[in-house]
Amino acid sequence: MSAGFEGKAFLVTGASSGIGRAVAVGLSRRGAKVALSGRDQEALAATLAQMEGAGHLSLRADLCDIEGVEGLVDKVLAWREPLDGVAYCAGIAGRARLRDTGPRMLLERMTVNCFAFVELLRQIVRRKKKTQPLSVVAISSLAALGHDRYLSAYAASKAALEAAAKSLAVELLPRHVRINLVRCAFVDTPMATGGDALGDFEAQLKESGYQPLGLIPPAVVADAVARLLGPEGAWSTGQVTTINAGVAG
Repeated sequence: MSAGFEGKAFLVTGASSGIGRAVAVGLSRRGAKVALSGRDQEALAATLAQMEGAGHLSLRADLCDIEGVEGLVDKVLAWREPLDGVAYCAGIAGRARLRDTGPRMLLERMTVNCFAFVELLRQIVRRKKKTQPLSVVAISSLAALGHDRYLSAYAASKAALEAAAKSLAVELLPRHVRINLVRCAFVDTPMATGGDALGDFEAQLKESGYQPLGLIPPAVVADAVARLLGPEGAWSTGQVTTINAGVAG
């Protein structure tokens, strides 16, 4: 266990795999109680099986349905109130040329990667007491800086997420809400690799010199999230922690 997490309760979105799963498992090992949300109930159960301790909550939720966010928050707060923090790890990626980047694709990525984040915070903050601290960490991507081709929809949604989070960090500071971001290069997750064999994808990253340190282990990102959520991050808000694995900026 890690000091500062025992007895605390956190919501982790996108907890069915990848970074979200690593964050949920990591928080449980630090002694926290965790509400998991994701679209795949079986995958959420697999995450739950890796977690330590009891009293966690698993909730199926599709953040493409922006109207359903209020119901998700209702269920989380019925489980545990007040909530101590949120790790927003849900996301939709995917490469596409401009000719294939239509309004539907743009809207889906903006909804999950940014709009649902804002709505989730709106629903939580409107219910919490002003003096109750809340720590929030959202997962961003180096794509937000425009490093890659064929990622215009994803890049735009992550850039919007960063802008929204930084603005909200200023607005909500008087309400004792801290908001930070972790901006990552390619992480060793199915979403990042698109289902390719990880060895081949990682070899390409290294050989091309694009990401010379290779794929980032999800646990590395989870540790950065935990530091920002916990006592170590108590003096940070509106900040971006970058894990670049050698990607030139």
